[in-house]
Amino acid sequence: MPDTSVTRTRPYSAVLSFPPLVELSFGRYFPSTAVLGGFLSSRGVASHQWDLNEEFALHLLKPEHLRAAGEGRMAGIEGDFVAEMSGVAGRWLTHHRDRLFDAEGRHAFASVTGPAYLLTALARPYLIDPEPQWLSDPALLDSDRTLVYRTYFDSLDLASRLPADTALFGISLPMGPQLVPGLILAREIKRVRPDIRVVLGGPTLSLMDEDLVTILLNEHRQVDAVVRYDGELPLAALCEQAAPGGTWQPTTVAGVSARTEEHGVVHAAPGPGLHPNALPHAEYDPRLLDRLVDAELGIVQARGCYWGKCDYCDFVEQYDGSPAYRGRSVKSFVAEIEHQVATHGVRQFELITESIPPAFSRRFSQEVLARGLDISWSSFAMVDRRFDEETLELMARAGCAFLVVGMETTNTRVLKLVHKSADREENLRFIRDAHRAGVNLRINLIPDLPSTTLDEAVEALRDVSSLADHVEQFSIFPFEATRSSEVGRNPEKFGLVVAENASGLANQAQYALNHLGNIDPAMTDEERGRVHRMYQDFAIRHGSGRMRETGSEFLSGLPGKGDRFRLAVDHLDLLPRGRELLVTHVVRRERTVLPAAVAAGLAPWLDGSVCTLRELTEVYGETPARAVLAALIESRLLTAASDTMVAA
Repeated sequence: MPDTSVTRTRPYSAVLSFPPLVELSFGRYFPSTAVLGGFLSSRGVASHQWDLNEEFALHLLKPEHLRAAGEGRMAGIEGDFVAEMSGVAGRWLTHHRDRLFDAEGRHAFASVTGPAYLLTALARPYLIDPEPQWLSDPALLDSDRTLVYRTYFDSLDLASRLPADTALFGISLPMGPQLVPGLILAREIKRVRPDIRVVLGGPTLSLMDEDLVTILLNEHRQVDAVVRYDGELPLAALCEQAAPGGTWQPTTVAGVSARTEEHGVVHAAPGPGLHPNALPHAEYDPRLLDRLVDAELGIVQARGCYWGKCDYCDFVEQYDGSPAYRGRSVKSFVAEIEHQVATHGVRQFELITESIPPAFSRRFSQEVLARGLDISWSSFAMVDRRFDEETLELMARAGCAFLVVGMETTNTRVLKLVHKSADREENLRFIRDAHRAGVNLRINLIPDLPSTTLDEAVEALRDVSSLADHVEQFSIFPFEATRSSEVGRNPEKFGLVVAENASGLANQAQYALNHLGNIDPAMTDEERGRVHRMYQDFAIRHGSGRMRETGSEFLSGLPGKGDRFRLAVDHLDLLPRGRELLVTHVVRRERTVLPAAVAAGLAPWLDGSVCTLRELTEVYGETPARAVLAALIESRLLTAASDTMVAA
């Protein structure tokens, strides 16, 4: 690390920004800027954190955007979205936007139940998973596809918002769909403040091929430097160089790529990153925390993965230049939790780790109980035989709210091929033991890991279905071969045939620049599509019972002739589709198509007016009226009008 000490002529600061679009982080505080801010503070550098992703959610909730979305018009995107979930979100939220906020105006965007998922649906059409041309052709930043981001950044009045003493503007890009908005943001910063150094960093850059980083820096001159892999030390050094009186020589800093006059783009080799025990406490901005309902803080537990052998995973590639795994001590970890509780009063924590080690889990849980810490926490985990029932019970007592488990499949042959730790029996044992111990599981499944056959995928689904009542949630992902993983480097070892233009269920990682096009002959496209539909249907059915509100306000039994009821219009989106009516139940997250004859008969009551079985009988006849009513009740589309009855 070069000597970057200089004589300061005036104070300076850095801005650390988290741009859109990470729709699953709405209502959450992504920890990257807090971790970097804490480190800069320890080096005497003031910083300001901007969660522009959260503010983008507010931009989407503006009345004019909701109205346009409800009419099927998404900013800058061709097509009619009126029947898509983004259209449902626009129409329903136009009238019920307040449901996404609590009484104090705090954001309830991350709620598992309720209508928060509509905000995600509203944002999803704007995801841009950039292909290489987005790097090579800067003109694309002004295409219709980016209109929503350009309009949003214009609304921020960046010239007034930037602190006068800003010397460096950092853009944190953990996710691929942030890259294009991040480049637009960088351009806008340079437009209003050309004196500021703009630096990009995060996993999106760490996993990017070096040749693509070169293209990015050559074509997007608004970016002064790119930091890859561990960011704390390089960022601090770049801040020193960007400060008043400093000398801008970014390629003298380990892990930094930048343009030079003599040699073009230079990529400095990465140096070793800090051990997590050496990191200062993350600095969460109280202003950003205070606007969230039930805020959760991320605490670094490790960098890298203690297992580190899964051939399809590239998260372990993010720390080049450092040891493959750097695990934090329980003492240091608990000290930060106590600090954050004392500072912010927050008691919900997420462990920042690729997979929590069983030994750490035991010691951490024992320490939490010994200190009487009243907290809840969650973590990623993998199935490991050392997570025995005793350890899992200890974790539950220590406040473990849930574990997110990358189980992927129960097929032993496939698990061994990709070097997962567990086999079929161990996976099923883990589910049973966690259930008995009281640890909630959210299990991720990949039905088409390399070489998986149709029969193997169906058998694995049968396995997890048999224990579905032991699991809180299932999430289904298509397999994606990434260039930076072992599968991507040696696809033939896993039965894959490289085919850059291959179609299929790809890009679940939302990072096309790292995607390896391939064909897996173990299943046909039709079989693969069928398998994914089976898995998705299973996850939806399971989630309907466990993760969705049902609501006691919805009628569940056939009313008498004089009972008053009405359509639960406050919870429904009603969209005419020809003579039919497409009904979306916002609470239950289900869609029902009412046939033309049924829709026409219900016309007098589509505004939520009170109705009785007697009135329906007059429209349909007695037997059809009961059939219509039964179908509406089955779909939970009705609610009681009051506790009173009219005379039969």
